[in-house]
Amino acid sequence: MSSRFFSFAFASLSLSYVATAYAQPKAEDVAAARALGIQGVKLADEGKCPEALDKLERAEALYHAPTILGRLGECQVETGKIVEGTENLNRVVREQLSPGAPVAFKAAQERARKVLDKALPRIAYLTIRIEPTTATPSVSISGAAVPNAMLGAERPTNPGTHQVMATAPGYTDTSSTVTLAEGVHQDLVLTLVPVQAAEPTPVLPEPVPVAPEPAPSPAAEPRRSNTLAYVLLGVGGAGLLTGTITGIVAISKKNGLECPDHQCPPSQYDKLDSARTFSTISTIGFGVGIAGAAAGTVLLLVGKSEPEAQVGSVRARPLIGDRWLGVTGEF
Repeated sequence: MSSRFFSFAFASLSLSYVATAYAQPKAEDVAAARALGIQGVKLADEGKCPEALDKLERAEALYHAPTILGRLGECQVETGKIVEGTENLNRVVREQLSPGAPVAFKAAQERARKVLDKALPRIAYLTIRIEPTTATPSVSISGAAVPNAMLGAERPTNPGTHQVMATAPGYTDTSSTVTLAEGVHQDLVLTLVPVQAAEPTPVLPEPVPVAPEPAPSPAAEPRRSNTLAYVLLGVGGAGLLTGTITGIVAISKKNGLECPDHQCPPSQYDKLDSARTFSTISTIGFGVGIAGAAAGTVLLLVGKSEPEAQVGSVRARPLIGDRWLGVTGEF
């Protein structure tokens, strides 16, 4: 059908047909549809269906005419939209034309029937199945939602490569790419995997407080006894007192001599021996007194009851004999 013939047929539509078949359109819409339709048909006749689609779709939206819808269906089939194109061609074929319909409409209907017969076998059919069947999925193919009523049934689908995606609450999303040839019948099973529940963080039992083991009680220190210290101090005091007294007596006796020690006559020997004896006793008394006082003091200072005591690097031990008393030590 040439664009000239289409233009003539479109312009010669009778107002009576328009009034009976469709609601009366606005004059501007009819004029715009006519212009778009003429441009679209011309592009289709030149083999430029991708460019013609936009013109024909807008023309059909403004004003329906079998001549426009039929050519739109043809271009859709030509560009791979076989499902959409065959549906529009079916509309043209099944449309009931009035006896007074333009000849162009009848010719468009016959043309649509021939194109439809060739296009229908090219439709592919895809059956989408979802596992598990208990899931409530949302499925889309190439971004278009698939009604759940179509799951498990053959879905007319355009040939080509499609991305099929399925989602469902409680399951991980899954998808698959399928390539359909013309006229093929193909099944696709998508298996949804349950979402792994996050493992709960183990709750550790509250640590049971353990009473600390009682520290071993320190060994009881031996009871201090300062008896020895006091005895030594007493001995020391007695020694010093004895040394003092005997020293005074020795000095007194020596002063009572009428001659020096080495020049005294025999008559003075008794007095000299007595002075010497007291002097010796005084010396011993002072020695015992100093040793006893020192040993007793050391024992009191270091606080030990042992007979040996150490202060810093000084170690002292009292010495007690049958007739003597002293202190020995290390420095």
